[in-house]
Amino acid sequence: MVDYPVGLDSQVLKVMKLLDVGSGDGVHLIGFYGMGGVGKTSLASAVYNLIAGHFDGSCFLQNVREKSNKHGLDHLQSIILSEILGDKRIMFPSEQQGISMIQHRLQKKRLLLILDDVDKHEQLQTLVGRPHWVGRGSKVIITTRDKHLLTSHHVQETYEVKKLNKNHALQLLTWKVFKSEHVYPAYVEVLNRAVTYACGLPLALEVIGANLCGKSIQECESVIDQYKIIPNNRIQETLKVSFDALQEEEKRVFLDIACCFKGYKLTEVEDILHAHHGACMKYQICVLAEKSLIKIDQYDRVTLHDLVEDMGKEIVRQESPEEPGKRSRLWLPNAIIQVLEDNTVSELFLMC
Repeated sequence: MVDYPVGLDSQVLKVMKLLDVGSGDGVHLIGFYGMGGVGKTSLASAVYNLIAGHFDGSCFLQNVREKSNKHGLDHLQSIILSEILGDKRIMFPSEQQGISMIQHRLQKKRLLLILDDVDKHEQLQTLVGRPHWVGRGSKVIITTRDKHLLTSHHVQETYEVKKLNKNHALQLLTWKVFKSEHVYPAYVEVLNRAVTYACGLPLALEVIGANLCGKSIQECESVIDQYKIIPNNRIQETLKVSFDALQEEEKRVFLDIACCFKGYKLTEVEDILHAHHGACMKYQICVLAEKSLIKIDQYDRVTLHDLVEDMGKEIVRQESPEEPGKRSRLWLPNAIIQVLEDNTVSELFLMC
């Protein structure tokens, strides 16, 4: 088995250079950002396992977004102190008391702290508000989908976690399907189809690999064909977290881009959306880019990951699975023609 999650070895090396583990000068904050399912947590975990032994104490706090919603930030503060100090009895009646205790107990310790899947500024303010809360030489790693969150917290170094290249994607998928690095020749074509569909997203490769494991070639073909019609629920739900966090206007702009404007020049998209929504959409487009839902490429075109595009289109399809005319957006020529011929355009479509 590989030492690191497949395809992350080169990224681990880059991050290690950014962290400069041997340095004892100040407190070093670094942020990993990227779309859901791209491997931010896996990268942070690989780095944690490599360097945790170099510190007075360490804590890998997973799923900050989910746990803070369920249990509150004071609960997460107690986890940090409990793991670092080795005292499971630590509890706080309030977040403010937790802040005071963290500063008092940790400010002289050289620590490694990882905050995984952060999505709100108050989480950072409450868990690692200022560098002087921990001792000199400490390293704090933050993973998030929102690059702006790192900027607003004055994180010194940021690193965008990249999707896997084709070779690494095939390697990961092969391991998930066959539990080895050997590709059975008869499966090469169907595995390449799956790799193309996943478009380098580790989460998708792991989900697909688990579903293809033990299946015949014909069954594998059928699974992939089904994904292209209706995306896998687990992949959808992971990607949809970023969409659900948007404001209503930002959601509308994202769905417009996902359904209709992928690959368009940024200026064209801005002009079309301005005419359609009656206001400048520059801010909303910027938010979508910062939250890793879209990208502006080197040619100034608006683009997005294929599975994020599928997620947006599936949201619209679910508005009316059986009757396209009742959906807010249409993008398939055959569906558009059929709706116009049948005169079944909904008020929702006309208002959008």
